[in-house]
Formats: sequence, C-alpha cells, structure tokens
Amino acid sequence: VETYERAIELAGELSAAPGAGGKPIHEWLELRPFYGVSPTITE
Repeated sequence: VETYERAIELAGELSAAPGAGGKPIHEWLELRPFYGVSPTITE
C-alpha cells in the first residue's frame, strides 16, 4: 500500500471482518515493510 497509515487502516478492516456466526474475527495482524522494491507512484 502507499503508506503505513493505509496499511493500519486495511489491517483494522480485516480484523473486523465477520467470522463464524457473523462475529468479528478480531485477528491479530503483523505489518511488515516490504524491502527491496521502491514504491512507484505515477500521476
């Protein structure tokens, strides 16, 4: 993703996704930077 803040936002959405019985899964997620490739931003 473009920014760390966006990664946090997406992780929060994923953790709130419904699991069995429709209840949020509240899964712990670990965010890690992806090294070796610079992000490409085009306008």
